[in-house]
Parts: sequence; structure tokens; C-alpha cells
Amino acid sequence: MILNFFFFPFIIFLIIYFIFKDKKFLKDDINYSSHKILGSENKSPIILGGLYISITVFVFYPITSLYLNMALIIITFLGLLADKNILTSPKSRLIAQLIILLLFVYLENLEVNDLRYEKLNILLSNDYFNLFFTVFCLAILLNGSNFLDGLNGLISGYYLIVLVSLLILENLYGKSLSIDQNFLYLILSVLVIFFIFNIFGLVYLGDSGSYAVALLIGSYLIEFNLSSDLISPYYVAVMLWYPAFENLFSLLRRFFGKRAVSNADNYHLHQLFFLFIKSKRIFSNKLINSFSSLIILLINIPGLIIASFYATKSSVLIFILLLNILFYLLFYYIFFQNLYVKK
Repeated sequence: MILNFFFFPFIIFLIIYFIFKDKKFLKDDINYSSHKILGSENKSPIILGGLYISITVFVFYPITSLYLNMALIIITFLGLLADKNILTSPKSRLIAQLIILLLFVYLENLEVNDLRYEKLNILLSNDYFNLFFTVFCLAILLNGSNFLDGLNGLISGYYLIVLVSLLILENLYGKSLSIDQNFLYLILSVLVIFFIFNIFGLVYLGDSGSYAVALLIGSYLIEFNLSSDLISPYYVAVMLWYPAFENLFSLLRRFFGKRAVSNADNYHLHQLFFLFIKSKRIFSNKLINSFSSLIILLINIPGLIIASFYATKSSVLIFILLLNILFYLLFYYIFFQNLYVKK
């Protein structure tokens, strides 16, 4: 059964890859995003992440939610417009995202109803505040995932670790949790296949793929948290902390640095780490990209996996979350000082 989950998505991947490999539709030869090309050796990436994820999910997973289907199609299309430099304005993309997410969250009745703190729960009991908060969380996640799509395998690898953590959680708590095995195995197989090709720079997620995978896993985790009083909401926060915090921190440093918050830059942590490794001249340029991603993923593994064993303990999860943020800020300071201040 598990082999089937890998076999058929792999066939879909090969079909899409060979159809578009030599065509310009999914290539961006001229104006590829400056913040993503920083660590790229491939100047003509095949950006098929969104198309592959969407098609595979539609073919092999009978999602019962019409609204999730519609949101996935539209958000993938929006990402493709950005990938092809048709929709170049970050503000326009953000407005379009917010409209899509607002309609999706409202129609799907998606909500965050418990943060294990009475005063916050009172705020969440207000329908309008809850709608705004849930849309805000998903928007932060989608854009944060897009920010991280600058090194080969970073986003696909990160969400793979999240899915493995969920499988561990299922093994620990079994039928007491509403975990959809079919969904997890399908998305896991899709990301494993994509990660293998992605880590070698043969294919990229692009904006379309980043949006698609973040929407699928983000909305799934919110639904999962709604269906289980046993699991702390901070488990979801730990699972999604890296892309979400990358976005929030980027907005804050641009704001306090008096730069336009909507403009892309090359000062994300993974980019600083890439430049730091490159400056040491230990690896060839072709290996630095993938090596940087793998190191960042390895650093994230302990927190995400340990969280599964303490998924009911909010205090432990908050500690893991704060520890992750502390290490992020510490590494950011070290790399920034080394690359830009000391010189």
C-alpha cells in the first residue's frame, strides 16, 4: 500500500517533468527572483512544484472539501503568475492572497478556537477576530514558506519533517487522534519524490509550490487541532514555527531598518548561512546550496520530533518554540556580524 503511494505520484512527476523539461512554460530564464537565485547554480529552473502538488492531490486524494480544492487551484495559479513574472507587484500578490484566504477560511469554517489562555480565548470567541487571526496565520505561513524557497530542498525538506512528526504522533496516540493517514502518506510521498529532485536543483517549488504545500499542510494542521482537544495548539505552532517566524522577523527587520516591507532582499537566515559557508570555501559552489539546506534541516529535526512526544504539554512546547526562536536570532546575529559588520 505504501509503495502505491510512492509509485503513482512518481509516475505523475515523471510525466509532468518530461512534458515541461524542454518547454518555456515552467521556466524562468530572464527575471528569476533575485532573492532565490542567490544560491542557485541553475539559471533556468523548472518551476513545477505547484503544478505537481496540485495535480497529484486532485488525482489521488479525494478531498471532500470543495473550498479547499478551489483555494488550492487559485493559490497555485496565483503563484504561477508570480513565477512567470506576470504578477510582479508584491502588494498585489498579498492582496490577492488575503482575498483567497479570507474566502477559504470563512467558507470552510476554519478557526483557531483555543490557545490555552483565557484572555486570548475570549478574543478568539469573537467571530470577526477569529477570522482575521486565522487568515493572518495562514498568510504568514504562505509567505514565510515562499521566503525560504531559496535553497534546494529547504521547504520540501522542512515539511517532510513536519509530516514525519505527525506520523510519530499518530503512532503514540493512535485512534484517539483524527489523523488522516491517506492524506499524510500521499503528501509525504509527493514531497519525498520532489525533495530528491529538488535537492539536486533539477526542479524548484517556486511561489506556486510554496503556496500550495503551505496551504495544504497549514489548513490540515488547523483542522487537526480543531478535532482534538488532547493535542496542544502549541504543537501546531512548533510544527510551523520556522517559515512563520522567518516571515515575521523579515517584516520587523525591514520595518525597523526603514526599508519597504514588501521588497525582497538577501538577508534571510538561510541566505546568510549560505554566504557564510561559501565564504569558507570548503565546498564547491555546486555543493554549497544543498549542503546549506541539509544543515538547516538537521538543526530543525530535534525540535520538531521531540514536540511529538510532548504534544499534550503546552509548557514544554512553548519552551521548544522559544528555544527555536532564540537559536534563530543567535545564528542570525553571528552570520550577519561575520558577513557585514566585521568587514
